[in-house]
Amino acid sequence: MIVKRIFCLLLAVLCLQISAAGTERQMHPAVSRLPRQMVWAWERAEDLRWLPAEVGVAYVALVIELDGRRIHLRPRSRPLLLRSETPLVPVIHVDALWHPSPSLSGKQRDAIVGQVLRLAGAGNQKVVQLDFEVRRSQRAFLEELVKRIRAGLPRDYALSVTALASWCAGDYWLDQLQADEIVPMAFRMGNDDKEIRALLAGQPHFTRERCTTAVGLATDEPPIRVNSLRRYLFSPVPWSEEIWQKNHNLTLF
Repeated sequence: MIVKRIFCLLLAVLCLQISAAGTERQMHPAVSRLPRQMVWAWERAEDLRWLPAEVGVAYVALVIELDGRRIHLRPRSRPLLLRSETPLVPVIHVDALWHPSPSLSGKQRDAIVGQVLRLAGAGNQKVVQLDFEVRRSQRAFLEELVKRIRAGLPRDYALSVTALASWCAGDYWLDQLQADEIVPMAFRMGNDDKEIRALLAGQPHFTRERCTTAVGLATDEPPIRVNSLRRYLFSPVPWSEEIWQKNHNLTLF
């Protein structure tokens, strides 16, 4: 009986190793080359020339506002100062206004797809990130949007997509999302904050299949110690070396 139990345990460990290896093989090469630590640079002016060489920057290159049937494009206008060798990923942020609610028409979809494809090469990592926080009724639109972006990108380019933390927990729905990286944002979680913090306190990372490799955290919230492959850090105020030093190690085991 003991021998049988040991054999079953070894078999389970072997299956886990095979599963982990399969996940690693399936990771898009461009995603696998991204640094383990990334900072988000929002629309404000940022001077990040002091960042350590091994840290990357995901910067907002364009904001798209969906207002009823209209589409407003707001390209980045504030300076972003970096060293030339800093790993750089463009972010397209889509804001679906509440009043009037966007029509989510084919025209709006195609406009977003076109802008993401246009800006995909604006970085130096062959990765582009879509940041689009949709409501439940808008999920089908996001799925179709991501599908079309992925189909339009060259094969050697990867698509990263941010996600609400709840989408990677009890409200999981991302199985069919054709993104190469999903980044659950474990901050600004509203009513889900206590539940998700408790969830992550009992495990090293989100365990849903599509949500295990990356996580987004904020410098102004209590740290969550996660062991995801990649961490994106958000600061609500302009980045400084002091803010970085206070926060970048708090998320590491």
